Amino acid sequence: MLKVQKAGVIGAGTMGAAIAEVLAYNEIPIVLKDVNDELVSKGIQRIRSILSDLVRFNDGKADKEIARIEAEGVKLTEDQKASLRARMKSKFTSEKADELLARVKGTTSYSDFSDVDLVVEAAFENVSVKRGVFEELDKVLPDRAILGSNTSSLSITGLAKGLKHTPNTLITHFFNPPYMLPLVEIVGGADTKDEVTADVIGFLLGLKNHRSNLVPIKVKEVPGFVVNRLLIPMLNEACFSLDEGSASPRDIDAAMKSGAGMPMGPLELADMIGLDVCLDVINILNREYGDPKYRPAQTLKRKVEAGHLGRKSGKGFYDYP
Repeated sequence: MLKVQKAGVIGAGTMGAAIAEVLAYNEIPIVLKDVNDELVSKGIQRIRSILSDLVRFNDGKADKEIARIEAEGVKLTEDQKASLRARMKSKFTSEKADELLARVKGTTSYSDFSDVDLVVEAAFENVSVKRGVFEELDKVLPDRAILGSNTSSLSITGLAKGLKHTPNTLITHFFNPPYMLPLVEIVGGADTKDEVTADVIGFLLGLKNHRSNLVPIKVKEVPGFVVNRLLIPMLNEACFSLDEGSASPRDIDAAMKSGAGMPMGPLELADMIGLDVCLDVINILNREYGDPKYRPAQTLKRKVEAGHLGRKSGKGFYDYP
């Protein structure tokens, strides 16, 4: 059984910081690395922001419940409101958030990973970048350490080829944001030990995010794995629909939310994921499967070319002031 006394995360961006937060939420000390102090500081600030939102959400639960009850025509007394607030008082306080944040140590040095049991690499989705991270980690990690990659579409067999830690290397693909979405795709490579895959799944089954227990699933090493194999072509198809002028972005999203039960429309979701990420994944699917159904839509290519990448750039299919 895998016991993680200390973990590391490479990449302090949106996903890396959020993965670090989930691990720290489960009382695991974390080393969070990026290439310079400014990026590390931004990653720590992202975690602080996640925790502040969680504190505010929990603090507001009682008042939301009071409002819900009174909206149904039941007038509560002040004593009843006070009793409800006391009963629903949040256990996740600002002090608790400070304790969690103190578990995260920022660094720019790989030497701080010499005693970790698990590392999740969440660097830029690029083969050469990720391979470079793997090679650096391979030099410093203890023999027992497990190296996971948060790649959404790349081959772990190729990324880990020839490394000392190859048998302990696999994909741990979290979904954005991991503190709300519980799924983790676990993908072993050609040389990954079966017991490592089983140990990581067992470890993740014991963790929680802000809403529920994590849900790790074992996936065969195929391009796009399960979720992106199904999801990204759908988002790309929404872009084709735009290319053809079938409906506006808002109407396409409204149709899929109101008619197909999706909590977010495909174009809203693409903006949240990042249009550059969507394009990278659909290009990988197109190359790996050689099927024209995976060709990228012109709208998607033009948006990325213009730098309109979605929420992270302030503009995608929608504007984000």
